[in-house]
Amino acid sequence: MQINYLSLVVLSLMSFSIAKSLPQFSLISGNRCNSCHINQQGGGGRNDLGWYSYRDVGAIEPAEGIMSDFWAIQDSIRSMIGAKSNVGFDIRFQYIRSRNPSADASFFPMQFSVYGQHSFTPWLGVDAAYNIGPIRYKGQSSWSGSLRFQPGLELPLLRIGMLQPTIGIRNDDHTTLNRQIPADWLTDEVLTPYSQMTLIAPNFAAPGIEIGYEGLHWFSVHAGVFSNSSLNDNAVTNDLDANLAYSTRIMFWPRFFENTVNTYVGASLLKNGDVSIIQYMLGIGLTDQLSFSVEATQSDIHHIRSISTDNLQNLPGSSTTYTTELMYQVESWLFPYVRAEYGELRNDQNIDHTIIKQFVIGAQIFLLPNIEFRPEYRMFDTYRPGIIGRWGAQFHLYY
Repeated sequence: MQINYLSLVVLSLMSFSIAKSLPQFSLISGNRCNSCHINQQGGGGRNDLGWYSYRDVGAIEPAEGIMSDFWAIQDSIRSMIGAKSNVGFDIRFQYIRSRNPSADASFFPMQFSVYGQHSFTPWLGVDAAYNIGPIRYKGQSSWSGSLRFQPGLELPLLRIGMLQPTIGIRNDDHTTLNRQIPADWLTDEVLTPYSQMTLIAPNFAAPGIEIGYEGLHWFSVHAGVFSNSSLNDNAVTNDLDANLAYSTRIMFWPRFFENTVNTYVGASLLKNGDVSIIQYMLGIGLTDQLSFSVEATQSDIHHIRSISTDNLQNLPGSSTTYTTELMYQVESWLFPYVRAEYGELRNDQNIDHTIIKQFVIGAQIFLLPNIEFRPEYRMFDTYRPGIIGRWGAQFHLYY
C-alpha cells in the first residue's frame, strides 16, 4: 500500500503548473518566460500578454449566444481589475496509473491555484500565489509571494519574499525526471533509504532574496540567497547545520535568420549544504513550427531520508538525468510531442546503479479558449524485464 501511494504521488506532483508555461513554447514563439508570466522563470500568474496571446485560441470557437457570453466574462473581469493588477487561476485534474504493476488507475483533482499581482508604482509591485490543496511533500509550500523592485525594464529586478529559486527550466510537468531522484522505488532495497522520490519538492518556496537581470533580449542572469529550511525538509542532505542556500542561473537566448530560429543555452546551480544540483539547458526552435530541447541534471546527494527512522542512512551518492523533447505545432491549438528520459542513481557504497528510462508520447490540445486536454502514453524501462506502458491524461482549466 505504501509503495503504491508513493508511486502515484510522485507521478502526480501537485504544482503551480500552467498551460503555456512550457519552455517549448518559448522556443516556438521566440519569447522568454517573462514575456507572458509575472515570474521571470515562468509559471504562475500571467501578465497581459500571457493572457491575451491565447485569449481566443481553441479547436472549437464558442458559439454565439450563451457560450459566447460566458467567455466574454473574462473581458469584463479584466476591465474591473484595471491596468495595474492581474488575477488568474489554474484548475487541473489528472488520470494516471503508476508503473507499479499492482497499482490501479486513478482520476483526481491535482491542483487549484489562484494568483494575484498589483503594481503600486511603475517600479514597485507585489505578487502572490496560493494552491488550495493538501501538502503532500516535505518542503512543499502551498503559497508564495514577493515584493518586486525594478526601477526600469532594462534594469535588474529585485524580489524579496517567499520564493522559488530560479534554477533550470521550470516545466509544468513535474513527472519529468529532472527534479526527481532516479531510483526505481518498486524494489525494497532502493525504497529503504527514501521516504520520497523528489530531489526538490514541487513548487517549493523559501524566504529569500533574488536579483535578476533580463534587460537584454539575448541574455539573462539570476542569483539568490535563501533560507534552506524548506530544502532541508526535502532535499537529500546530511548537513543540517547550514543556514542558507544559494542559487544562480545564466542563460543566453540568441535568435537567428530574421528571428525564425530561436535558441537558448544556459546553466544553473543550487547549493544547499553538502547538496549541489547543477543543471544544463539547451534548446532550438522554429517560430510557429517546432522546438527541440535538452536538459541535464547532475546532483550530489546524501541518502538521509527513510520511511522508518530505524533505516536512516548517510550514503554519499550522485544522480544524473537527461531529458530531451521534440514538440511540433500542427495548429495554434494542437501541439503533439515526444519525450525521452534517462536517469541514473549511483551509490558510493554500492557498485550497482539504478537506471530508469522513460519515453512519453502526448499532445497539448486546446479544446476551447482556456481549456486544455493533454493525453499521454508513457513507457518505462526499469530493472524488471520488458517495457511497462501506461495511459494518462490531464484536463486543465486556466485563466
